[in-house]
Parts: sequence; C-alpha cells; structure tokens
Amino acid sequence: MAPDILRGPCRMAEADIIGAIVAVLKADADVVAEVGQNVFGGELPKDVASTGPIRCVLVQPSGGVSLAAGTFSETDTQRFDLHAYGQTLIEANGLRSLCRRALTGVRRQLAAGCLIHWIEPAGGFATGRDPDTAWPFAFQSFQVLHALKEV
Repeated sequence: MAPDILRGPCRMAEADIIGAIVAVLKADADVVAEVGQNVFGGELPKDVASTGPIRCVLVQPSGGVSLAAGTFSETDTQRFDLHAYGQTLIEANGLRSLCRRALTGVRRQLAAGCLIHWIEPAGGFATGRDPDTAWPFAFQSFQVLHALKEV
C-alpha cells in the first residue's frame, strides 16, 4: 500500500505571494499613513480607477527567472512590480520610496499565511503616466524568496 503522501492531490494550499506582499504593505505604519488601506494586488478596483488620481499602491506579478529552478527546495522566487500612484510624479515617487523601505526590511516574516524569506529590488525605478488612467506613477520591480506552501 502506498503511503498517504503518494495518494491523491496535495492537501496544502499554495502560498498567495501577491496577497502576502499586499499584507506587508498594509501592515506598515508609514505606508498606511500615506494611503490608508489603498494597497491592491493584481489590478486597481474599478471604483478606485474611476475616481481620479489618488495615492495608492498596486502590486502585480511579473515574469523573471526563478532562483530556485532545478532545486528540490520548497521555496521559489517571484518577481513583482510595484506601482505607486499619486497626484504628482514627485508624490508617486515618494510613495514608491516609502514602500521600498517597507519591503526591503522583510526578513523571514510571515504575512497572510506566506513565509517570506526576503524581498529585494530587481532594478531601479521609473516614473511616468499610467496609459489607462493617465495618473502619475512611480514603478519598481522586486524579487521575493518565499515558501511555496501556505503556513
């Protein structure tokens, strides 16, 4: 008879790394002081996107090579993009910088059921206007090492 581990689908949930990053930002007092709970994962909600430029943060997964490829580690890396919006480019970039400090301070932290080992910038930043909303934004990519399974 096969051991339980070999029977049926995995019963452990996959970690929601984007949700965990959103939770990290929503738990940071400095970020909350600037945007309240206006930190979103995936896309801006329609009711927010239609209101006009407001200070808010959007976290989206992006491509990139896994640093854990070819290993048997129960971890993986995910690249993600942070878009910080504001009423001006200067305001948006200040918010991006604030978020960067909150994210790069993470070391072996549990957030929204996901164990995050570290978060580091994956390059410099850029500013511009969102092509869909015309809102001023600042953008930066990050890499995160996290546990694959929910804790």
